[in-house]
Amino acid sequence: MSASATGNGFGDGFNPGTVRGVLPFVIWAAHFFLSYASVEVACARGLQLYRLAGVPTISLWLWAITALTIGALVLLTARAARNVSAESGTLAGVRLGASLMALVAVLWSVVPIAFAPLCGP
Repeated sequence: MSASATGNGFGDGFNPGTVRGVLPFVIWAAHFFLSYASVEVACARGLQLYRLAGVPTISLWLWAITALTIGALVLLTARAARNVSAESGTLAGVRLGASLMALVAVLWSVVPIAFAPLCGP
């Protein structure tokens, strides 16, 4: 059966619901990588010395990507919560659980940004 015959455009046997279940973890992983890579580059090149309104620009960058990530995960969590009440089945619950776990993981990764020095002692 061709991809067009299945109607989902992904080919045989692919469940788009699986992507929605994994997407929160992909978003968390992207945030995690981007956060640590940004700090590494900023510290290696001395960019932590640049300030905007007295705040290091690397901190502003980290807070901005964290806010965007949290916003995206809140939207996914809200959508998953609506779908749990509308759908029955394990996949809807898995999507909600994945969204909540990824949201907690991002919130936990904010702790070093908020309380630890980003570059050195």
